[in-house]
Amino acid sequence: MMNSIKPYLLTFCLLLSSLFFTMLGGYWNQEHYHESDTFSLTEPPLAMAMMGLHDGLLLQMSEPEPVPDEEPVSDEDALLALASIPSSTESEEESQTSQTEITENSTALAPIMENVGLDGSKTYSFTPVSEDYFDDAVFIGDSRTVGISEYSGIENATFLCKTSLSIYDYTKPKITYKNKKTSIQEVLQNETFGKIYLMVGINESGCGTPESFYELYRDVVEDIRRLQPDALIFIEGNLLVTQSKSDSNTGITNENIASRNDLIATLANQQDTFYIDINQSSLCSNGALLPEFTWDQVHIKAQYYEVWKDFLLKHGIVKNTNANI
Repeated sequence: MMNSIKPYLLTFCLLLSSLFFTMLGGYWNQEHYHESDTFSLTEPPLAMAMMGLHDGLLLQMSEPEPVPDEEPVSDEDALLALASIPSSTESEEESQTSQTEITENSTALAPIMENVGLDGSKTYSFTPVSEDYFDDAVFIGDSRTVGISEYSGIENATFLCKTSLSIYDYTKPKITYKNKKTSIQEVLQNETFGKIYLMVGINESGCGTPESFYELYRDVVEDIRRLQPDALIFIEGNLLVTQSKSDSNTGITNENIASRNDLIATLANQQDTFYIDINQSSLCSNGALLPEFTWDQVHIKAQYYEVWKDFLLKHGIVKNTNANI
């Protein structure tokens, strides 16, 4: 008798789970993938449910706010972070550059402004590269970089990234590398990379000032240069959020993100340090992340990290063939 019941119980469970995922897929289809009120024939509810699971929508339902991932960085943490990084080689007078002077220099946002640097040295222009360009690359960053590592298709690079990572965590044992809990600084002390991609700042946009963020970011970039003197450093501007997210938040706003991006862009010298602005890609328009590309107004959907990768591949630097004299 018991054996005859089991097939019916299994069938019932399968039907129940199918119904659940059909309803869930229909809900996600309307709420996150912006389809019409009726289900798309080419994207059935079960398929949308699988896509939603892939994009982490189930986790989103149980987590009220994905960013920032940690408590705002305190002034004490900022001071400790500054103390743990070798001081800037700039003079005291230079380090006290006013916000006005820094902002004026933010015209360096364009990939290449001149063919020759102020000191007569060569500068380099962006050029398309193939995927093997990432063979000696390391990506440093927060949850957006985690997304690149998982969904972009870049499988030949090193990733030193963690959800909620901030510029203040550079010297802290926050990441796992080769099965060891360590800091980004320690990895850079012991490994050699040809290209270094750095993108942090979204978690810091709701605390401190753009100037305090810039000063520490500058010190981190200088320390990376000290540890990796032959590497190309790519400073990645932080991806904006949707206009709706920006309008409803006092900290994580597009104005705050853009002001920090403008400042860190001035660190690019077009010789060995370059600024890449993902906000110039098709993911954004009119100074905001487009809603159709994001599942939480902050992070992009899994299938669109290919756009990010393609944008990076269009912005490579090849010194031996791309020098402008």
